Amino acid sequence: MAQPQNRWRALPQRPPGQPSATESPESLTLPDDPVAWAKQALGFEPDPKQESILRSNAPRLILLSARQVGKSTIAALRALYLALRHRNSLILMISPVGSQAGEILAKAVSFAADLGLRIRGDGINDQSLLLPNGSRLIARPAVPVSLRGYSQARLVIVDEAAYVQPESFQALAPILAVGGGALWVISTPAGPVGHFAELWHNQDQAWERHSISATECPRLTPEFLAAERRTYGDLYVAQEYLCQFIAAGLQLLTRSQVKEATVAALPEIHFRLREKTRIYLGLDIGKRQDHTAIAVVELRWAYGAKNNITQKVAEIPTLVLRYATRLALDTETTRIPQLVRQTLQRFAPSLGEPSRVDHLLIDSTGIGHTVVELIRQSQPKARVQPVLLTGGHVARQLKDGYLSLPRPDLVNSLKMVFELGRIQLESAAPGFPDMERELIQFQPSGDQQEHDDFVMALGLAVWQAAKDYPELLSPPA
Repeated sequence: MAQPQNRWRALPQRPPGQPSATESPESLTLPDDPVAWAKQALGFEPDPKQESILRSNAPRLILLSARQVGKSTIAALRALYLALRHRNSLILMISPVGSQAGEILAKAVSFAADLGLRIRGDGINDQSLLLPNGSRLIARPAVPVSLRGYSQARLVIVDEAAYVQPESFQALAPILAVGGGALWVISTPAGPVGHFAELWHNQDQAWERHSISATECPRLTPEFLAAERRTYGDLYVAQEYLCQFIAAGLQLLTRSQVKEATVAALPEIHFRLREKTRIYLGLDIGKRQDHTAIAVVELRWAYGAKNNITQKVAEIPTLVLRYATRLALDTETTRIPQLVRQTLQRFAPSLGEPSRVDHLLIDSTGIGHTVVELIRQSQPKARVQPVLLTGGHVARQLKDGYLSLPRPDLVNSLKMVFELGRIQLESAAPGFPDMERELIQFQPSGDQQEHDDFVMALGLAVWQAAKDYPELLSPPA
């Protein structure tokens, strides 16, 4: 870093490398503008985006950052500025492992040394800096138990937040609650799931959002990015340098696919196509720790382009998520038929509307015949199809009207309707928030942290609709 000839200092001038051990806390007066302080006192010339972040007084700030764009440097500058400006302040730097949090602290220590401050720890924490005005900067691993005992922090910085577990964020709440301190959450993406991804995408207005991609950093040249792409591939560069949340082949759907399928309002169905509307219900029956969930999709048709040769107007099918709900854990199985009946009544044709036959698929894997027979005995106004999910390759009929269905078929049908744009998620539909979260988290391997009952219920309904109308899985003409 270039050193200016006339550097402004927060402390009385002294020969470089000979800090005083008796600096007065009252001498640590800083300008109101942290950018001006960084330029004058340290010779640091921030980029425009770095300036905006450094000046932020937001109580909650989230930074989506590429590698090597100076996010740790800006965090260290902000931490040191607040610590010098406010006596007896506590600044906490949190990271998945303590050594990573120590990187921000090390930068802050380097800046403090440039200011001629005495470098010393607080005598309690291994990774710490005690300033002459009583302020402390402490680096800790993002382990809840290691965060206990701290209170009234002026600033908490969570670095590499994409790798920090939700329970660690919860442990920070008491530290910020009393003093009204600020929380900075900064990270490079690490896939489309996790607490950091949720914070970034839910657009909660309580958070001030900043992003810095590699293309916005003058220090990262196109030649460097091209070399990284040749070495590590497009997906690596997209996530590490272009701030994209990449699924890395684990999730069934990307966050963007779910977002693109989400609609705020549904258009009116043309009156000539209303009689072609169908309702499909998927029922995933809970097993031990899983909920019993039901999802309803509506098959709608819309007119497309006219064929200039046949003069026929294309009719395009689309599935729409209209409803999703689930029963509490350990709900008695005798209540499941009531859930089915109430859901069917909710979507029963109104007076004057065309009649139709609704379809109900039930995942009866591992539950025996009891629940299926209870539903059948309730005589629902729908065609009931019990399904046994298997790891096989071919669907086939079994006795008593059961269907053996390969689980990969169900999952692939769901994936294809999203990829082909044949499904819409009505954001106002009951159960949409939980369905959206499960779709983003869902992994075909079944190794997701979230429940998957909504996704499986949706998959059942979609599979049956695609079986009845194969054009749902046909690419657009």
